[in-house]
Amino acid sequence: MKKILSAAAAMILAANTACFAAAPGGTEVTYYDVSAYINNYPIPCYNINDYCGIYVRDLASYGFKIDYNEEKATVNITRDKSVTEISGIENVALPYQRKGTVHGVSGNSNIRVMLDGVETESYWLDGSMMILLDKVAVFGNFGWDDEKRALFVTIPGLSETEYVPLERAKRIYTREKHSSWDLSATDYTVYPNAERHWGFVRVKGDEPRMSDWEKTQLENYGGFYIDHTRPHAIYLTFDEGYENGYTPQIMDVLTKYDVPATFFVTGQFLDERPDLVQEMIDRGFSIGNHTVNHPNLAKCSTERIMSELERVSDRLQNDFGYTTYYMRPPEGAFSERVLAVARDMGYNTILWSYAYMDYDVHNQPGETKAYNMITEYMHDGAIYLLHAVSKDNANVLERVIQYAIANGYEFKSLDDLCQP
Repeated sequence: MKKILSAAAAMILAANTACFAAAPGGTEVTYYDVSAYINNYPIPCYNINDYCGIYVRDLASYGFKIDYNEEKATVNITRDKSVTEISGIENVALPYQRKGTVHGVSGNSNIRVMLDGVETESYWLDGSMMILLDKVAVFGNFGWDDEKRALFVTIPGLSETEYVPLERAKRIYTREKHSSWDLSATDYTVYPNAERHWGFVRVKGDEPRMSDWEKTQLENYGGFYIDHTRPHAIYLTFDEGYENGYTPQIMDVLTKYDVPATFFVTGQFLDERPDLVQEMIDRGFSIGNHTVNHPNLAKCSTERIMSELERVSDRLQNDFGYTTYYMRPPEGAFSERVLAVARDMGYNTILWSYAYMDYDVHNQPGETKAYNMITEYMHDGAIYLLHAVSKDNANVLERVIQYAIANGYEFKSLDDLCQP
């Protein structure tokens, strides 16, 4: 049996094998950022204790015969010698979820799985059986390509195709987004438009103190400033009003540590650096709406609130094929009306539980102070607002990530928080 230890690891022999038909109940099956192939045809691959798990049913598309003997409660998997041409499964892609996200939890089963006459470990999940891909090597050869981050099984006598790297699947959202054409501005006159500014008192090692009204109103309209459901979760968000030369460095550090993040972009950023927006999307980061002109939305008419959000949304959709579901009001200024319009246009309003005065490029606090402030106020469920124009943020980001990981924090995506 072979095991994937890390991006730099080769495949190593395991010392023991299971003697029971199914894995013990409670084994987590999680998503991988690893690709798997049979004769270069991709097959969906899931992480089971750092091994690649595949669904038994999928093997039917790769030249295998799968027979179930109900009397003996046994699944027999053999090579179908009559099959030489295979097509694999269509539209296999890397998961849109970050690696480590739980796909499901395996349960016990009294069904035995036999692979070419030899009993193998099996995992009962969502009414289907899974086995480990490397066990299929009994029919051929099994290998790991560290550069491609891919597993390959080659079976003689079956057709082969050209290797094609897998792309990350796009997430399909179930929320319906509305444009201003679908909404009537006059309907929002019933919502108070009193201006509020997001603010709080920072508390070292804990969430900040703020008024209950602000927290309640944000929650009532589908907004977030913190995650109270996931201990030790952290969410990184960066506001991008304009580019100051540090975004590529920030993205490189995030990618190095596989840390998700959301970049809230303005119309100016879309105009000036579409290349960076495309790179954010290509690297799997989320894009949020920070309005076209960065106005105080609480001072805007309902029509302008809609326009400020819709024009960014349209640009992202038309120019990049990207749909955004997150909005951050400029200056942290909002009203009930702003929250209601954003909600009805399909947005979660994302505020924050940590920020500091990092946006003044002419008055940076220095790397030591920036690092100390960001880490001293780290807390469970924190949503960090950081400005990508800050050289201090860019230069201390790697150390901040290392500190968070060393102290048991886990970086999550806004998709995990908002569950659209």
